Amino acid sequence: MKTSTTKQSGFTLVELLVVIAIIGILISLLLPAVQAAREAARRMQCSNKLKQLSLSLHNYHDACQEFPNGAMYYGAGSVRGSVLIAVLPYIEQSALYSSYMARIQELAQITPRPAHTVYGGNVNDFAGTLINTYVCPSDPGQRAPLSSNTRPASYRVSFGDWPTQSHSSNGRQKTDNPRGAFSLRHDQMRMISSYRDGTSNTVVFSEGVIGLNADAGDYEVLGNLRHNLGSAFGEPVTDPGTAVVTSPSTKFDLSVCWATSEGKRYYKEDPNIARGVMGRRWGDSLPLHTGFNTIFPPNSGPNCMAGNYSVYDASMQVITASSLHTGGVNCGLGDGSVQFISSTVNSLSPGTPADYTNPSGKTTLIVGSGASPFGVWGALGSINGGESVAVP
Repeated sequence: MKTSTTKQSGFTLVELLVVIAIIGILISLLLPAVQAAREAARRMQCSNKLKQLSLSLHNYHDACQEFPNGAMYYGAGSVRGSVLIAVLPYIEQSALYSSYMARIQELAQITPRPAHTVYGGNVNDFAGTLINTYVCPSDPGQRAPLSSNTRPASYRVSFGDWPTQSHSSNGRQKTDNPRGAFSLRHDQMRMISSYRDGTSNTVVFSEGVIGLNADAGDYEVLGNLRHNLGSAFGEPVTDPGTAVVTSPSTKFDLSVCWATSEGKRYYKEDPNIARGVMGRRWGDSLPLHTGFNTIFPPNSGPNCMAGNYSVYDASMQVITASSLHTGGVNCGLGDGSVQFISSTVNSLSPGTPADYTNPSGKTTLIVGSGASPFGVWGALGSINGGESVAVP
């Protein structure tokens, strides 16, 4: 008599390992797609914020018949007020703006009046919290420590294809920027009629990666600044408010700045790298905090200052637009629209050397009038170059 045995079903060890391996492969294939979808959503949120900021400029223009200056001067010793302060009432931050202005008036009654009242702790105590509208969700710099002097911003105003200097602490900047959508000279406002190349052909806002790390070994271009380049780069000035500063169209050598990174992601190792300083004060109009230039291509060019970062008012500088989006940066245009500009946008006109030296042996490629020497990117930054170049 035969006895029957029941065969038990189940996975062998080999089969189980195969199933685990398949699941692992599927997860590895799925994660990049999920991350890409999340980044696409963050990029769209970033675009929407820039749209809001670009439209706020027009609301300001409707109210004041002009755009805010690149450096607002409110009196009472308050200078270096950024465009991001001026547009607060037009991004649903009227209460914050009123608090700021009230503090300015309060400081005006103090004798002796505190120095640096716009960007120091005297005023910035009112803005110790993050303004979400000013931060790109893809930028980890939003997690930088907050204090009365560090309120980060991912969005910057355009000074065009013209290097600009930090303006003085006495509010009497003497050198105008004839090229960009904004100027640091306190009495040089722009109106819609100033955009002779057309508002739809002029960049007014872009992105700039917020400095996050201050590590000694951090030589990444994004978020950092190469300073102390000296007169070989551009004329450092100790107080640009008391005299006319040498125009960059007569003395400026961009190749000195370009050579600090040569279009690569990292600076050459150098002790003069100010780490984690970019974009840390949304209320401060210093270009390293709230400005950029359309000279070097987005995400490829370095950030440079002729003088010492800690002196602030002492130098010419070039700041490059940057983001952590793949392939480019979001840009707000003068007509209120937003476009994504590729990192490979043409940034050199015919005859302009790739290392940004002047082929004639002069010290600069900067022009005060006419077409930009910096290709499509430069043309988008100039308000009156006569190029009328459309966004690619």
